[in-house]
Amino acid sequence: MSSKYPTDTGLPVDVAGDGTCARRATPEPLTRALTPSRGASILTQPIFLRRGSPSVAELVRVAGAGLAGLTAANVLATAGREVVVYERKSRLLPSSGPHTEGIRNYRPVDALDELRSHGFDLKPFATVQRTIRRSPQFSNVLWGRAHYLFLRGREEHTVDQVLYRRAKAAGVQFCFAQEIEPTDADIAATGPPQDRFNVLGAGYTFTAKGSALQRDAAYALFDNEVAPSGYLTVTPGIDFHSIYSVSWKDLIFESLLARTQHAFEIPWIKNLLGESRRVSKIHGRAYFAPDPIATAEQDGTLLAGEAGGFQDAVAGFGFRYAVITGSLAARAVLDGQDYRDLLKRVFADEFHRANAFRARLNQATNEDYDRMVAELGPEITLQEYARKRVPRGF
Repeated sequence: MSSKYPTDTGLPVDVAGDGTCARRATPEPLTRALTPSRGASILTQPIFLRRGSPSVAELVRVAGAGLAGLTAANVLATAGREVVVYERKSRLLPSSGPHTEGIRNYRPVDALDELRSHGFDLKPFATVQRTIRRSPQFSNVLWGRAHYLFLRGREEHTVDQVLYRRAKAAGVQFCFAQEIEPTDADIAATGPPQDRFNVLGAGYTFTAKGSALQRDAAYALFDNEVAPSGYLTVTPGIDFHSIYSVSWKDLIFESLLARTQHAFEIPWIKNLLGESRRVSKIHGRAYFAPDPIATAEQDGTLLAGEAGGFQDAVAGFGFRYAVITGSLAARAVLDGQDYRDLLKRVFADEFHRANAFRARLNQATNEDYDRMVAELGPEITLQEYARKRVPRGF
């Protein structure tokens, strides 16, 4: 494959404070080849390496410093590989902005145990013990550890920053404001394709101060007027909470944001917001593929996270898929295993079943949502709910 990048082999490092990527010291034979006539300082010239170059055979290039990319980088570096991560943004920040992100815990294996088996051992800042689901006419309370909550953002205690510090300590080199083509990386974890997102999130973070939302409770509203073919969620954070709509049909940010704002006048939502104030907008785009495993490797590049369409087609909870696919991509590189075989062992036909259910949800009316919530009754335990989920296939 041809490359648009220079052919020298100086290794890139991140330069504190300016977001650029410069070469660090290289072996003497390579250093002699870099003459002043090339017109750039050896300490400041951005440099990119050809994938597969014999002189950097042990180097692994990762495109993207999101959750999947950071997970892959940490697994690789912990195993002793040299890793360079290229990130088009000038700083580390999830693409949707700071927000609370949850992991559903409905499966037979505890979600945290599953993630630990893939090298992710961070602890959630909170566990949701009460999940309140609402439709236009009914409500249900799900009791039990249904979701683990993590913070994404700039603060030092967020998932992104903790994984970044770990990667740096393990020797991973980061190049911010340096975009490379995914096909020029060994692992591409660049997030949803800009022109192919098929899930949209729109809303706000708001201050915990003045809000009535409690740390152990999360809310979901199923109402097509608010979130067409999706739901509105209210989730707790530490200093700020999150409220946003997720839709599979309204994919225009301004339109979906207006729907979310309109929902602020619903009495129970108005009560939760209380005297809080808005902090920042949430603008998240997601992409799920019908069969992401089939296209998980392209021209020798392993696609992880939403770069490969690994996303929760039913509810948009992409955290789990980002961690697991990032880890499996790293294992495939380390052990020389077939990436798609690893994915099949973990996920089996999970994506096929989820996509089939998503097709049904896309046709759901508000009357359907009322029946769905009413059938759960006023209250249900997590164990009871898990048994009810079995017949629907995911």
